[in-house]
Amino acid sequence: TPSVDEVINNTPIAYDTSDLAMVSAMIECEAANQPYEGKLAVGSVIVNRVNSPKIWQHNPIRTLRPFPVQPVASGRFAIVLARGANAECTRAANEVLNGHITIAALYFHVYDSTVDKGGTIIGDHVFY
Repeated sequence: TPSVDEVINNTPIAYDTSDLAMVSAMIECEAANQPYEGKLAVGSVIVNRVNSPKIWQHNPIRTLRPFPVQPVASGRFAIVLARGANAECTRAANEVLNGHITIAALYFHVYDSTVDKGGTIIGDHVFY
């Protein structure tokens, strides 16, 4: 299985307006209060997961839907998707979908200095 670095190639992926809306909404759910760099990093993780054979083996439908579970389970994702994500999150989604991948990571979570000993910290998140 290739490493995440091997699937990061900054090549745009095919997407439609529905995919853009979903990625924008997920970025808002996960990083609305983060700096723009953090929004790009969250979007990059989503695209990296789409491009990763390691992730796709668990998601046989090859669409832009390998999202973090918590915002979907809580219903927040559906709310943001229904009203539309804010402009900055939509701009970040558009950038990453067009190949501007800013971090070679497949996962992220809120940074906790007492347990997180690796990864890249951007805003309140650690990416790995």
